[in-house]
Amino acid sequence: MMMKKNPKLNNDDEKNINKEDLKKLKNLAKDRIKKEKKEYKEKIANAINHEQKGKIKKEAKNLFKKGILPENSFNKKYIVELKDVEKYYFMSKSNYEHILRKINLKIKEGEVVIILGMSGSGKTTLLNIISGLTDFNKGSVRVLDHDLFYLSENKKTKFRANHVSFVFQSYNLIQSLTVSENIKIGENLRSKSKEKIDVDQILASLDLSDQKNKYPFQLSGGQQQRVSIGRALAKNPTILFADEPTGALDEEKGKDAMRMILNINKIFKTTLIIVTHNPNFANIGDHVIRIKDGQIIEDVYNKKRVSVSDVKWT
Repeated sequence: MMMKKNPKLNNDDEKNINKEDLKKLKNLAKDRIKKEKKEYKEKIANAINHEQKGKIKKEAKNLFKKGILPENSFNKKYIVELKDVEKYYFMSKSNYEHILRKINLKIKEGEVVIILGMSGSGKTTLLNIISGLTDFNKGSVRVLDHDLFYLSENKKTKFRANHVSFVFQSYNLIQSLTVSENIKIGENLRSKSKEKIDVDQILASLDLSDQKNKYPFQLSGGQQQRVSIGRALAKNPTILFADEPTGALDEEKGKDAMRMILNINKIFKTTLIIVTHNPNFANIGDHVIRIKDGQIIEDVYNKKRVSVSDVKWT
């Protein structure tokens, strides 16, 4: 539907809203028309979602109905959508093993998502499908407006390079490079369309400023994991995937690493998708997905997140 060049509020709208609120809404309407780019629509939508209260939100809904404000004004955007996804491996022509069955899920931008499951449950396969590392046999997967089914391997590689980063159980640091130099590897992989995050800012956010000139072999396991987190962050990803990031660490270092990962969401608003076998980590996120025998058995949102310090270590 084509919008008018000069949208106006009707008389009823003007009677039910004060001048200050009216001015805000009119400014939003003007901005909506001036800047049609997708990222700006999303920015307005998020501002409305977080700032409009009571009467002004009611009037904003009226503007939404008239097409003056963007359609996603009152909901954060889903950046991951899976529908009826199945993954299986053929053992022979007539025999195959199901890894994932009828997976349906949606993830919103800015969420901290915890995917829980025992070893062999399919949780890592699910992460790999969402990130484009693994193909699927049935269903549909849309991530950041990309339909992964139709992407060639080259386009999937480009998609990962431009939009996502990974933190794994193993650190995979280059031993001959310093902490700063290892982190800069991630910066060099950053898409040109992404804003640069200063390496010193990354070091500070991970409590590594005083370690920046050291080499990996001079660091503890927990510190090395922080460096790998920093390298992933330096790409400025839209989504950061973490697969059992505390698996090789003891309780103290594991909780420390998890705190650092959560800080990425807090400071940089990056969407986090974290895979873990530890059910006690469920309440540190916004969105919890439990998977068993290749099926989602629970998909819920936490009313309140708990501190990593309060998590029992198992």
